[in-house]
Amino acid sequence: MKTLRKYLTVIVLFVSVISASAQSDEKQIRKGNRNYNRANYAEAIADYGKALEIRPNNAKAQFNLADVYFAKQSYDTAYTEFQKVLEMSPDAKLKSSAAYNMGNCLLAQDKFYDAYNIYKVSLKLNPDNADALYNLEYCRAHLVKSQIWVVQPKNGRVEAKEKEAFNGQRVTLTTQPDEKYALSQYVVVKADDQQVQVQVNGSSFIMPKFNVLVTAEFKEAHKVEIEKNIKNGTVRADRQRAIEGQQVKLEAQGAEDYVLDKFTVYRTGSPKDTVQVNKDVFQMPDYDVTVTATFRTALRVSIDSVSNGTISVTDSLVKAGDNVGIIVKPAKGFQLGDLRVVSNLDATESAPVSDDNVFQMLDSDVTVKAEFVEATNYYKVQADTTLKGGHIRLDQVEATRRETVKLDNAPEPGYQFKEYVIHQVGDTSVKVQPMGNFFTMPDFDVEISAIFEKSEGENQDQQQQQQDQQQDQQDQQDQQDQQQQNQQNQDQQQQQQQSQQMSKEDAQRMLDALENQEKKTMEKVNEQKVRQQPKRKSDKDW
Repeated sequence: MKTLRKYLTVIVLFVSVISASAQSDEKQIRKGNRNYNRANYAEAIADYGKALEIRPNNAKAQFNLADVYFAKQSYDTAYTEFQKVLEMSPDAKLKSSAAYNMGNCLLAQDKFYDAYNIYKVSLKLNPDNADALYNLEYCRAHLVKSQIWVVQPKNGRVEAKEKEAFNGQRVTLTTQPDEKYALSQYVVVKADDQQVQVQVNGSSFIMPKFNVLVTAEFKEAHKVEIEKNIKNGTVRADRQRAIEGQQVKLEAQGAEDYVLDKFTVYRTGSPKDTVQVNKDVFQMPDYDVTVTATFRTALRVSIDSVSNGTISVTDSLVKAGDNVGIIVKPAKGFQLGDLRVVSNLDATESAPVSDDNVFQMLDSDVTVKAEFVEATNYYKVQADTTLKGGHIRLDQVEATRRETVKLDNAPEPGYQFKEYVIHQVGDTSVKVQPMGNFFTMPDFDVEISAIFEKSEGENQDQQQQQQDQQQDQQDQQDQQDQQQQNQQNQDQQQQQQQSQQMSKEDAQRMLDALENQEKKTMEKVNEQKVRQQPKRKSDKDW
């Protein structure tokens, strides 16, 4: 008898048929399959990634890539990668398998409520998926619905979107502060033991297996006003009122040919009593404040016409002394030969450009001039596949010296991206400085790593809102399908009544067959409920 595991480990690797005309992406899949079978997961990820670079809509490569992350127990990343199969493939059974494995990723983390809903999606795509039905009932047996009681606080109101919820279900909270007050914090505790607190992330919490009390604390808030008649630009703050210690973020938009010089925040009515501003953020003091800003005439960065590549800049309207990055993208087979920044007032004056393609703005408009030559060397760009909390996405795997490489990252749920770490392959002491979501390629191979940290509640709420929207869409589709089914049933009944061709014996046999089918289905479901572990599906042969 096979031993059943606590969670389902499904590895369904697609094997491409070898033929004389096999495409390179299929070869990469086979290579990835071999590396996967040997537990060389980093190499397998690279192989499947190359297959996707060759053919971005290759659902087999995408499915196998997700399988690798599942095998590495990087369940959140695996979930995201399986989700892409749903968008990529028209094959309902393959999509059902992907959704099924998304449920397995959640089940491996004991997220029974979320897994239950994903298994429903898998069954809708393929009603014959017996394993999905099995695991759905396994999740159902672990779900407990508890009550949510709201206690109204002073100086405002708090509401919970749900009055009761299953364990693992996300519950959304909303508040309405009284005038001159703002939310300080939500408080959620166990109903019969208020010493037991439930963590609230942003404006929501995950329902535990017990009844809860929900309330909130409000504190007096101070005004954040924008000074009237600011010249040559506009300013806005992300909140109109804030309590002491809250962070307030500012945003400025210069008028045509103007850029921000600096923000100033001062005590309302006392311009000399200023508050420290760190770039575009300040901490709210215990009094009303007024925000203003000064703008200065912008200097313009222009791009000269070039061949065999493109040139752009991080900012085209800047002030003297600002650092400006140049984005260099040579055409295939070419690399950067010459790069200069020349003053528009004096052609003999130029701004030095670093090896990272950055220059300091002169006190005049400038033009960027570049020349591309035939490429002599390409250097490898690879991503660190051992990261926790997220992974790196690259749009290219090689680049020429001083070519600009774009970076992207995908944090796992509960994490947020902090920073990139780029170093020479084989020597972590040799660093390459990123420039936002770009970096300039040096004359050696590089590895891209990153730091992901636990995210604040707002990011988790955004991720959950996306999941909730997907679930709402699924529920709406279910309702539409049910309405269509009801209409079809009504039509069939009308046709039967009108034709009167069915005998009583035929009708009885139909009813008996339906009852037998329903009885078998319930026996199957009840049998599954008795089992204590989710089903383990055997791997496919290679």
